Amino acid sequence: MGHPLIENLKGENVNAVAKGKRKEKLCADELKAKGYRTWKTIRHRFLNIDLFGLFDVVGLAPDGSHLLFIQVKSERVANEVRDRVRTLKMPPACRKEIWIWKARRGWVKEVYD
Repeated sequence: MGHPLIENLKGENVNAVAKGKRKEKLCADELKAKGYRTWKTIRHRFLNIDLFGLFDVVGLAPDGSHLLFIQVKSERVANEVRDRVRTLKMPPACRKEIWIWKARRGWVKEVYD
């Protein structure tokens, strides 16, 4: 048995990962309901594959007109993340958004050009 503090931290990390996965699924499900085809990042114990190190969910518009790249967060977003999303250069047919899940309010969506 390990140190209780370390064991507790491991549990918190697992809960945070599970919470993130649930929010990413909610995001993808909302896009699918609007007709988007979606792709979610792969999470594994030792591996995390975010697109460009930023985006958790990608959606292809129903008419194929654009790709939507989404960073999913719960409650708050660090300014560094906003800056990285805002300054990332992408083709015109690609849109960048940050979706922030607020308890009891739902999604707050920030759109970046």
